[in-house]
Amino acid sequence: MLRPPRGLRWVVLCAFLTALLGPAALAQAAGAPQVGAVWVTEVSSASVRFNGEVDPEGLPTTYRFEYITDAAYKENLARGREGFAGAALAPAGLPGKAGSGLGYVTVEPQEVTALLFASLYDYRLTATSADGTTPGLPHAFITQQIVVRGPEGCPNNFLREENNSQENNELALPDCRAYEMVSPPEKNGGAIQGPERNHGGDVLQAAAAGGEITYSSASSFGEEAKGAPPASQYISRRTQGGWTAEDLTVPIVSGSYGNEPNGVPYQLFSADLARGLMLNGLHCRGEGTDCPVLNPPLPGSGAPNGYQDYYLRDNEDGSYTAVVTEANAELHLEATEFNLAFAGASPDLHHLVFSTCATLTPGATEVPGSEGCDPTKPNLYEYTEGRLSLINVAPGAALAAQGGAVSADGSRVYFTEAGKLWLREGSGSPHELAAGGEFQTATPDGASAFYTVAGHLYSYSAASHSSTDLTPSGGVEGVLGASEDGSRVYYATPSGIFLSQAGVRTPVAAPAAAQPAAQPSDYPPTTGTARVSAGGETLLFLSKAPLTGYDNTDQSTGQPDSEVFLYDASGGGRVTCLSCNPTDERPIGPSTIPGAVSNGTGPDAVDVYKPRVLSADSHRVFFDSSDALVPLDANHASDVYQWEAQGEGTCQRPDGCLDLISSGKDPEGASFVDASADGSDVYFLTSASLVSSDPGSADIYDARIGGGFPVAKGGEICVGESCIPLPPPVEEPPVGTMIPGPANPPVSFPKIKTPGKQHRHHRRRHKRATRHRRGHR
Repeated sequence: MLRPPRGLRWVVLCAFLTALLGPAALAQAAGAPQVGAVWVTEVSSASVRFNGEVDPEGLPTTYRFEYITDAAYKENLARGREGFAGAALAPAGLPGKAGSGLGYVTVEPQEVTALLFASLYDYRLTATSADGTTPGLPHAFITQQIVVRGPEGCPNNFLREENNSQENNELALPDCRAYEMVSPPEKNGGAIQGPERNHGGDVLQAAAAGGEITYSSASSFGEEAKGAPPASQYISRRTQGGWTAEDLTVPIVSGSYGNEPNGVPYQLFSADLARGLMLNGLHCRGEGTDCPVLNPPLPGSGAPNGYQDYYLRDNEDGSYTAVVTEANAELHLEATEFNLAFAGASPDLHHLVFSTCATLTPGATEVPGSEGCDPTKPNLYEYTEGRLSLINVAPGAALAAQGGAVSADGSRVYFTEAGKLWLREGSGSPHELAAGGEFQTATPDGASAFYTVAGHLYSYSAASHSSTDLTPSGGVEGVLGASEDGSRVYYATPSGIFLSQAGVRTPVAAPAAAQPAAQPSDYPPTTGTARVSAGGETLLFLSKAPLTGYDNTDQSTGQPDSEVFLYDASGGGRVTCLSCNPTDERPIGPSTIPGAVSNGTGPDAVDVYKPRVLSADSHRVFFDSSDALVPLDANHASDVYQWEAQGEGTCQRPDGCLDLISSGKDPEGASFVDASADGSDVYFLTSASLVSSDPGSADIYDARIGGGFPVAKGGEICVGESCIPLPPPVEEPPVGTMIPGPANPPVSFPKIKTPGKQHRHHRRRHKRATRHRRGHR
């Protein structure tokens, strides 16, 4: 039988008791009021706002917040007194009124001031009615403090003239970092787009050693602007005098990427940015069925005329080498019928895997189709130093994953075929791992791999060609990552996150309040947001579960926000929330770390490169947060943060240090792009002008340790309305391209116009001014 709602049941009961026994009986049946959720907002260095919920249980109810320093609270307990004895009250005069209804109501928030800065306070909400007083559970918050770890004592003191000025403690950067503008000031009226902002794609990737980064732009700029693909590609390098930008774009025939391009021409770069992989376009250019325009090959590349192909660019000398050439491939299909797709690669791009239904080498099978061959029955080919070799046995094969399935030396390749997972070693016959096996990840040398079958996680040894079930009870939802030697692997189940090592299962984090400890976006390792250190001691992941007790309920939505967590197996198995607000105030937005950055959409999208959010030694973590985690973050938008462990850089705090990397003042916010392996270079995208030479627009900046360049005397930072406005985009008549948008600069080759408008997402949240008052030093 259906039961009436709780409130309706109370109404019926109250009416019955009142009629039968009178008002006194009603009061006796109601019970004492109940205290629900309690939280703080707008925590500053000297003030706070208390919030809470009370259920009056049908009787007139009043409430008060009690607050006391943690030192006084502990002293009370030590002396045998109630912890809140002598606590201050809010409101200080008459208690607040919570009404006399049924069900929880939000009480009037109470703001208190004159608090001690950088101090821990305990507080609770107490509700009182004729049926008694109910004290709520104790909670805590910490008033803000400003910790300046900027350029005082740093070698490049000239930076104080420009981008690390300590006046008002603004733009203070940790670890002797300084802002450097990476993208050039003059961008032909354009800007640098963020991840997946150019036709669903973009390639933004930093060199592991620092000092170099590549990026895309919808605009073509520079003294030798060369062409007009959907997006031009650039690489910036740091010199003693500043950053210089090189245009990597090649001239192409208009329409080479169709009227609805999928991503940008460049697909991926090696870890040191020494090599880049570029798609030359569609297999057919122009409209109609006869393919009127064949894309000419780049001179000296060896590419066959008109065929869809990929080029490897040597970024040292600027030369291009075609992957498929007349010398290494048997081309039986016409150019109009030939399609080639990137499947995966080794990190140095010396070993590439491609997919096509065409026969390119002896031993491959070409299944006929309506136009050439059947695209649903592809073959896999490995390209190594100009040679192509067949990977699969029968058509219908696919690389197991775009990342991690090809070993560093190319000798081992994991792939799927006929519903089974396989390993090909060298030129030998493939070894079957499992039917229905779903590849998760492999060690860099490919000697060990992890895969799942029906909720079971298996470890595979290439040496013995044997598999071990690591989870006999099953229930595995996904793998977050593994150490480089395969000795440690992290995985998620409905019961939480676990570490498997030497046959021992260790709990990492258990879900709470029906929230998953790991989000589905954290896995699989190829594309997920989770990161594992090389030795496997550290796991970085996202979760909406309150794993450390922090109340991550969003102040606006009432739903839990994602937070960034770090697990340290070598430090006693401790889980630390890196993005939880240090004041214990509820967040005003989520904190995130990027997974693999996609270039393009659909099945042909390239999802390989994962930006370095975790430094090689695990001592630094970079993330974006829409919450304001430090007093200097005052823009109500997403910003870039750094967490670093004690002893790293200038951090001396036992629990690590949290610092703002972006300015915290740009209304458009900022977003993390990438970092060097040791975290000394942190690249981010912002519309703010952080150096005097920046006239505006969206640019890539480097917050570099020991960085910065001398500034001309009298140079000032461009701020707000004082910034020089961008020049208007160049207006040119259409030149036959099929992509709409403003034209690029005039060049000697046909151009494809691309949208010049930068899409920006604004996040506006109301926040009281007291949150942004400058605290005590």
